[in-house]
Amino acid sequence: MTAAPTSQRAEPRIPMRMFVKLSVRGSNAFELSPTINVSCHGARVETKRRWQTGEQLMVRSIRGNLFSSARVAYCYPEVGESYVMGLDFQFPTGDWTRSS
Repeated sequence: MTAAPTSQRAEPRIPMRMFVKLSVRGSNAFELSPTINVSCHGARVETKRRWQTGEQLMVRSIRGNLFSSARVAYCYPEVGESYVMGLDFQFPTGDWTRSS
């Protein structure tokens, strides 16, 4: 009997702490949140707000020139009053390290 293949990310996440601006399209409200790790297709972010799975956000890196719409993949409570959120980028432009 062969073992079932384990699921794995298509690309590795890079541990990187930098701030991103999170906002809901059509709203002037935003949150500045630090990343935990990043890739070209998504990020894990610490946040003060509980976001709903499937919610659509706009993400912009404060350093670098990454900009993307994103889907909330998950949002779990963390220690204290914070949350950990996974973001799936949709049509990202730019990257985490290059200036505009």
